[in-house]
Amino acid sequence: MDTIGELRNACNEAGPADLLVVDVARVSFADSTFLNLLVQFRNTRPLALQGPLPHQLRRVMELTGALDLFEIRDRPGQSI
Repeated sequence: MDTIGELRNACNEAGPADLLVVDVARVSFADSTFLNLLVQFRNTRPLALQGPLPHQLRRVMELTGALDLFEIRDRPGQSI
């Protein structure tokens, strides 16, 4: 919650991109606010999540049915 605004600002400042990659490997807490922000980004530009996904984030995404909405990159430097 403390960094959600920073994430929003950083991603918005990035401007239009062919692909926005968000590194979520060290996310220690994820709730509906975080997931909603990811979905908003996904709806406005191509988005991939750089993992591996932390257990809690994966669980929230599975419970909400959002997991299949995202490209998940499990290895550093993994290309599309």
